[in-house]
Amino acid sequence: MKSSTSDFLTDVQTVNIVIKQIGPNKSLPAFKRIVERCSRQRVIQVSDNPRRLFHCSFTQTSSYTEFSELQQHRRVFAVIGVAFTNGHGEPDKSIRAFRESTDSEASESEQISSAYNKLKADYPNIICGRCILIGGKDFQEDFNQVERHERLCFPSLEEAGQLESAVRELMRAIYIVIEMKRVDVSFEKKQEIPCPTLPDESRWQVGVETKSTKSYKKKCLGRYRKQHADYCLLTGLPQLALEAYEGAIESLKSAQDHLWLAAAYDGWASTVCILHAEQMGEINCGAFHRVASMHAMLTIPSIEIKTQNGESLSVSNDSVLSSPQGHKRHHSDEHIRVNSSMSGGSMERNESFGNESGIVSNGSSPSIREEPTKIKASKGLNPLTNFLSDRREKPTKERVMENFKNAIDEFSKFTMAGWLEYETVMRAIMYLILEREYIKLEQFHRDYTGKYLDDANTFMDHRMKAQICLNSAAMYKEIGFLRKQAFYARLSVLFELHVTEGRVRQASDYKTVYPVLFKTLEGYGVDLNEPHDMKNKKLGPVKLQIKSLHEIFTAANRAGHRDAAIRHLCFLLQVYYPHLDSSMTTRLFDDLDNLVKATPTVHQLSQTIVVDDGKIIIPGLQLTRFPLIQTPTVLALQPNLVPTIVPDKSQASIFIYTPFGKKVDNSLLWVTDCPGEVEVTVRNCRETELIVRDLCLIVEGVNFDPVQARLILPPEDEENNSGSTIRLLGVPKEPGDLFITGYSCNIFGLHNECRFVTSNGNSHKPNKIRVKVLPKLARVYLECSLPRAPIDEDNEEPSAEAVVYSGQKFDHTITVVNSSDIPVRYCGVKIWQPIVQGGPPLIRLDDSETHAPEFDGFEISDDLSSFVLEPNGSRELKFHIFGIDPTSTADDLSDEEKVLESVIPLANTSANSETESSDMDLIPFTGRLLTAEFIVRYHSDITSDEGHSFERKCKLPIAVSIIPAVTVSAWHVLPGDSPFSRYIVVDVTNSTEHDAELVYSNARRMYVLPKETCRVPILSPCCSDVTGGAFHQAKQRGSHMMQKMETERLRLILENHVSKHLDIRWAIPALNIEGQVPVGSLLSSVSLLKQLVLPAISLDFYVNGKQYVSEDDVAVGIGQFVTVEVSIISSLAAEYNGLLSLECEQEISHSLGSNDTGNFMLVTGAKKIPFAVDKENKQSASFSVTFIVEGSFRVRPLITPMPGQHALLPEDMFATPVAFSVTTKF
Repeated sequence: MKSSTSDFLTDVQTVNIVIKQIGPNKSLPAFKRIVERCSRQRVIQVSDNPRRLFHCSFTQTSSYTEFSELQQHRRVFAVIGVAFTNGHGEPDKSIRAFRESTDSEASESEQISSAYNKLKADYPNIICGRCILIGGKDFQEDFNQVERHERLCFPSLEEAGQLESAVRELMRAIYIVIEMKRVDVSFEKKQEIPCPTLPDESRWQVGVETKSTKSYKKKCLGRYRKQHADYCLLTGLPQLALEAYEGAIESLKSAQDHLWLAAAYDGWASTVCILHAEQMGEINCGAFHRVASMHAMLTIPSIEIKTQNGESLSVSNDSVLSSPQGHKRHHSDEHIRVNSSMSGGSMERNESFGNESGIVSNGSSPSIREEPTKIKASKGLNPLTNFLSDRREKPTKERVMENFKNAIDEFSKFTMAGWLEYETVMRAIMYLILEREYIKLEQFHRDYTGKYLDDANTFMDHRMKAQICLNSAAMYKEIGFLRKQAFYARLSVLFELHVTEGRVRQASDYKTVYPVLFKTLEGYGVDLNEPHDMKNKKLGPVKLQIKSLHEIFTAANRAGHRDAAIRHLCFLLQVYYPHLDSSMTTRLFDDLDNLVKATPTVHQLSQTIVVDDGKIIIPGLQLTRFPLIQTPTVLALQPNLVPTIVPDKSQASIFIYTPFGKKVDNSLLWVTDCPGEVEVTVRNCRETELIVRDLCLIVEGVNFDPVQARLILPPEDEENNSGSTIRLLGVPKEPGDLFITGYSCNIFGLHNECRFVTSNGNSHKPNKIRVKVLPKLARVYLECSLPRAPIDEDNEEPSAEAVVYSGQKFDHTITVVNSSDIPVRYCGVKIWQPIVQGGPPLIRLDDSETHAPEFDGFEISDDLSSFVLEPNGSRELKFHIFGIDPTSTADDLSDEEKVLESVIPLANTSANSETESSDMDLIPFTGRLLTAEFIVRYHSDITSDEGHSFERKCKLPIAVSIIPAVTVSAWHVLPGDSPFSRYIVVDVTNSTEHDAELVYSNARRMYVLPKETCRVPILSPCCSDVTGGAFHQAKQRGSHMMQKMETERLRLILENHVSKHLDIRWAIPALNIEGQVPVGSLLSSVSLLKQLVLPAISLDFYVNGKQYVSEDDVAVGIGQFVTVEVSIISSLAAEYNGLLSLECEQEISHSLGSNDTGNFMLVTGAKKIPFAVDKENKQSASFSVTFIVEGSFRVRPLITPMPGQHALLPEDMFATPVAFSVTTKF
């Protein structure tokens, strides 16, 4: 058997050795191993100078031995019989049946000896033979019928260490005999030269030859020289063979011996090619395998007939050789026709069809490469004459091709030499491949091989034509013409599946052609190993690819390779679904459904399929199109389960900051035994409903329990083309790095595993999503005495609700429960709630809830309380809910909650009427429905290898509905009963439908009707802890944040001072409820609190001798004089000197404001009165004023400092302006 590129050339220098199994026991695996070991010794070196190599081929069959005289490389020079004894091997079925039908039974040794002698008799011209006996070492004497030197006995195949050396000895013996034949030739002697002839040559010769004629002598001499050249070539002397072929050509041409002349031409051209290929180093390194040769495997294999006595009779069956139309041949067809009629109805299948590597099922083994000692020449066009530079007539490429064509022409004259003609064509093609003449090669191949495939050529049957197509396919693959290689391979399948009369195609026919069709995918640009996404890939001939894949699917299905058929069908649907019409798509899905139903097990798309004993490997397939799952996103755990890695503070760096510090990654963390979710988009691209079963995640790294899902996806249409978003669940069972690589599902009854990929331009890379899994952590949840109520449907945490009236206070409890068996070493509680800048907060922990003493050195952050929880332990906490002022509601039309300031002073009570900045005023948070949260952060008593701890948070949302009861609607500040006190006048509104009772200022009572407002005066002393210019100094800070912080500090001091006196309680007897009027709006107003600061200078007004204590207007007439006395009181330690004067402004309207109209008021006497005042003494000044126009006027004091005194700020003075209502009549 020939199996390498150079077989078309080296077969002319190779000796054939037939090796077969003999005897009653058979062992095909052991026999194959023996054939393989023998084939490794196919080349031996028989001489060093010159270096000569002797080639042998170990084959199981041989054909066309009738041409062994014409071409010596077709002759069988030796046989090897392999027999198994002593339990090695299994009895042959035919032998066992024969034994059962006879009374006498021959011994095992007699059967082996008889079979070996029969094998030698089948090839009478052999030089020698060997009988290999496995298991027959102990009884060699039983095989006396076999010559002793021919027996090779081994106890077992493992102990057959001398097998290779025995095979080499056999090859040397053959070489010696052939060498003696070559040497024992002398063309100088005048003795009669024998004339080699072919069997039955006289049948196709025309006329009668006379042996005494010169033409006959030249024919004998030419044939003899031809055989001598063959011996030279077989014994490793191609140079001598070349000269002998030239002499033979001259003689045979003169004698017009056409058949032998064709063989001589072929031998000369082949020898030149061998020398050329050896010098270029390509005789053993090509990828173009020999498929067809002059052996029965290529046409009709020899039929081994078992006789009644157990002997094996081998009959060589040749193909029908008939002359095609248009060819004039000698009448040699009758001889072939007689032989072919013997095998008309009993031909075996051509098991070697489609085997482009040349390895066939009849036991032949692949050849090994010859010794790599040949001189490697350039891969370019090596001059052919370099290796024959010492010859006079240097062979050129033209002469080599001319001799090949001459040989083809001469062979074409003989019908029975049709296959010899084809082999010559292939050797010429091999020569053109060596010369890289691909254009000439394609033309030559088309001109000389087309006739063999013609329907008119009846000389070759469909199997021979199929082998010719396979040879052409292998040739085109060698030169890189993959499309043509695929075309000829598919054409060979067409010939192979040709059905003769009376015969039906069977599964074995499709098993033969399936490998050939499978190998055509490369020629059409289909690569099963690439990612199965054709978006960014050049498709090539799409229709041709679809047709080729469908043919492969059909062949696999009819061959019984059901798994391979499913795989090809799924690949076709995965890659080419957008290019298929609806009818074909429906048909393919029906075929897939029928195949799946006929398969007893679930087909695994991800597993590799091995077909034809490993010759075909189909890689796994990812069926990502059904369904289309994209954009995987790993979701964080539920808010109450999300962990955070807290670095170990004890290992802090000595540097305050370093950019090389190792940061803790809290981006995505899962926890052992906590369900994790991956969000994906699922889309059905089919026009029918798609059912997906057992959809789950595929992960690596740690033990993981995925949760399977079942989906029913609606068909895709214009409205439903964006897909649906689903979440795939799974529970990690151990800590470590978890890699989410893809998903698996059951689709169409197939198990499908797909990997997530990321697309970057034209490249697709696996998308392995890394998730860090932490150890099992403690789990804490909250219970509350309030009734539970849902707040957010996406939040699985419990929630509570409460309904209170504004100003009411309720006491409740919250329980922190550890539901795990892991202790909690730290548990801190804090409250998130609407920020109220003044007054009590919405929710407040009881004063008894503090930090545990063991956490003195622990970072408690802003936690309000902290403690330890044992496994399955709990802790109860007390807290209070206070109904803050809800009179201002949020805008229901806005997505974001907006809070408006609802408390506006009734009148401007500041000492200066100029516009005062209120950017530091803090607006209280009020509304009707408020939400708050208890937040518990806890650390499990587990640490990582780096010393880090793990923190979790759980929350209890509380919805508080506040019903307005008695609230503050407005306020203003008036002078008190002394310069060091103020009256805070509060307007209180009863928002209920019932009467309300107010209690304030040490049991003073007042009743408020429903929906009515009353004014409540509260006397409050001024705060001496804050100076009058403190707020002004706060605004002088370097940054806005510092200004806010200082302002807030001052406000808190004033709030603590004022809140002691702003205690207004209410009660509604009809509803049996009571509470406290929420005054947070007052306490949050910086403008109010600033007026309660003890000023540097306080001014009291006396109008006509009566103290002015309210903001009511004083009625006067035009031109009426009024005495205004101003009392000046100082809280400064040092004496203050200044000038006191009055200024007047007219109030036009509430919307237009006031206008400075000092000329409308006349002052008699001194307009500016000097004063000197200190902390111990006060001073008074009197002014006599009158108004000359009617209207509303406000009179304010104005202090001008004396030289050397600092100017007073507006906050340093407190004075209530005097309002005059001037009319024409009084």
